[in-house]
Amino acid sequence: MIDYKSELISSLDFTKVSLNKDELHLCGGNGNYANLLFETTKDDEVNQEMYDTEKSVTIYRNFLTWLFSTFEISEDKFRKDCIKHLELHNGEKVLVTSCGLGEDVAICCDAVGDSGFVHAQDLSLQFIDYVAQKTTRNNVVFTVSNALHLPYKDNYFDAVYHFGGINLFGDIKQAISEMNRVGKVGGRILFGDESVALHLRETDYGKMFIKNNKLWESYLPLEYLPLFANNIWIRYVLGNCFFLIGFEKHADLPDVNIDVEHIGHRGGSVRKRYFGELEGVDETLKNKMYDYAKENKKSVSRMLENMIREI
Repeated sequence: MIDYKSELISSLDFTKVSLNKDELHLCGGNGNYANLLFETTKDDEVNQEMYDTEKSVTIYRNFLTWLFSTFEISEDKFRKDCIKHLELHNGEKVLVTSCGLGEDVAICCDAVGDSGFVHAQDLSLQFIDYVAQKTTRNNVVFTVSNALHLPYKDNYFDAVYHFGGINLFGDIKQAISEMNRVGKVGGRILFGDESVALHLRETDYGKMFIKNNKLWESYLPLEYLPLFANNIWIRYVLGNCFFLIGFEKHADLPDVNIDVEHIGHRGGSVRKRYFGELEGVDETLKNKMYDYAKENKKSVSRMLENMIREI
């Protein structure tokens, strides 16, 4: 069985890490971690100020207790319900970004079994040290690192998961891009955070939560999904105040046939209607041609093509 240090070395892209393999030093107790964060950027400052102090663990744990009590759901059940959407299998490798206090780590470990590996990273040294100290699993690899600049290789993980924090990232598009980059082609990416559903925002229900915390006013970052994201799905959870967005990483756009001809008087195909547009004509003449095509059960597209061929 590969040990966690060998697995860590195997996963890292050393062009993105300041250390070489021999300098990689593991810290922690039962679970070990590598501190790969040697400098921060302005994008990190908000998160570090909030989550990387001596009181951060207590403050965040209190918030989670309040959160799941408010929405009247077992935290363990909620986390398991989310992670099941990753469809993890024995032997797979999964990355949990911004793992916080590590509640999702054990659930992922159970899903991938002893032959799989769970990698967990966070910007907060306090959080990673806390999680590593309480972890007894042998197939967990922790790093203190930046989710905007993940230290891992391209196409390494079968699945990537993040919940609760992406709204605070200095560059949400970059964070999603990084999760996509380190996932394998065909792998699953799933992330979520606060966002009151649109149909609730003008109700007292929605306004209460937005008043409580402005992060609930955030919108779903759909415009930041990778170009080749496929089988995309969206779901609201926790009282319709949080979202989940999942997708599969593909190597290309969806496989479709854009040359199937339409039946009817307009005719043409998806390709022809987009790339084959001609110059504008008088609207009356255009309608006259459409009427002629309808009456004679012809296709305007075919008629124009035949006319042009004769020129």
